[in-house]
Amino acid sequence: MASLADGAFVVLAYPPRDVLVALVDGAPVAIEDACNHAGASLGTGPRDGDVVACPLHKYRFSLRSGELLSPRRACAHQRCFHAVVLGPAVHVYDTFSLDVAHSPLGKAF
Repeated sequence: MASLADGAFVVLAYPPRDVLVALVDGAPVAIEDACNHAGASLGTGPRDGDVVACPLHKYRFSLRSGELLSPRRACAHQRCFHAVVLGPAVHVYDTFSLDVAHSPLGKAF
């Protein structure tokens, strides 16, 4: 938690991607670090409150939701992760789940 003080970012290796972690209003948030427009690390971009800008083209994303704020429809939203404080640390979880019962293959494995 201390490494996130004063608006700092932490970029975690979360193979096969990296995750950008920050505090917003005292709560941890986590989004995919690589801008989905050109792949630059959002962790090296400027921050304005709960918004981070891509260092390459200044695309702006919400740290809370990963939503692309501007320019609209220029690329997709950033993928979000679940971040929680457990003791002195922030833990990040991938919220992706696969519903095999409704997969196009029609088979569970």
